[in-house]
Amino acid sequence: MASTTSVGASSATYRKAVNKIAQELREPAHHTKFPSDDFDAIADLIDPQSRKRALEWYKRGIRRGFIEACDAVLDGQLKLKNKTLLCPPKVTISIRVKFKGQRWAKKTFTFEASELEFI
Repeated sequence: MASTTSVGASSATYRKAVNKIAQELREPAHHTKFPSDDFDAIADLIDPQSRKRALEWYKRGIRRGFIEACDAVLDGQLKLKNKTLLCPPKVTISIRVKFKGQRWAKKTFTFEASELEFI
C-alpha cells in the first residue's frame, strides 16, 4: 500500500528493503509498527564486510543523486521559485553504466513527479 506522504513512502521503502534483505539472507522478514527499527534489526544480521560494501554503495548512490539533482536545477529541468523547488510532470535522467563483461552503455530512466516526492 503506497502512501502519498514522505513518511509513508519512507516506511514503505524500509519495508521493501527489509523484505529484500531477508530474502537474500534466507531469513523471515519481521515487520513491526516501526519500519526503521525492523531495518536496523535485519541489517545487524549482515556480516561486517557485506555491510561495509553496502554502505559504500549507498554513499555512491546518494552522491550520484545529489549531483543529478544539482544538474537538473542548473539545466532548468527543476526550477527554484520563491524557495520552492518545482518539477515537471516527468523527469528523465540518463546515466552511463557498465556491468561485468560488458561495455559502457547509456541508460535512461523516466520518473513521474510523484515518484520523486513532488505532489
